[in-house]
Amino acid sequence: MALDELLLREVQHPVLRFYFASQPSLSVGYSTHPGNIANPQNLPVCRRLTGGGAVEHGRDLLFSLAADKMDDVSFASVRLSYLKIHEAVKWGLEALGKKPRFYRCDESLPRGSDCFAFPIASDLALDGRKIAGGAQKRSAGRLLHQESVKIPPGADAEALILQIQKGFQHIFKMEGTSVEMDPEWFLRAKRLAAEHYEQPLAAAGPDAAEPALLMQA
Repeated sequence: MALDELLLREVQHPVLRFYFASQPSLSVGYSTHPGNIANPQNLPVCRRLTGGGAVEHGRDLLFSLAADKMDDVSFASVRLSYLKIHEAVKWGLEALGKKPRFYRCDESLPRGSDCFAFPIASDLALDGRKIAGGAQKRSAGRLLHQESVKIPPGADAEALILQIQKGFQHIFKMEGTSVEMDPEWFLRAKRLAAEHYEQPLAAAGPDAAEPALLMQA
């Protein structure tokens, strides 16, 4: 979570970062009180910089996109950027032989604090259940999109990462270069986590596990 905050604040080109949770855990949006969420397994809870309700991690692929709102015409709008990012995820899932669909605005979608139990329009569904959803933070002309994608049964996580990368390059018409992040970023993120994130509700959050993909127009 702290590393995503650093990317939002400081990186001046679009960065797509993939990672996994270090253990089963929950993340909650910045305005969600942890006492208002169901946590029967007493999982560790961390707070996201983005909004939204509770998301259970451990069997999902996580990614974040940090970019300037001028990097793509859709980034000026929360709704359009959310839809376009999910078009890239849908493209990646279809490349693996899956058949996801968008939830529509005209569907009856009840509201609740569990993000995957209560989808919204432009989330992605597979086999009748929500498979992908995200949330955003916008600050000083930049945006951070954080996404959780449930790994479909029988799918390989590394293959899913590769195809979503290709989906972003196809949908956003950008070239991508995979890079290993400088260890200094992780040291700075640990310091930031100690200041902002390692509070009583943040015993264990997602740790970086995959290289970032630099997206260049």
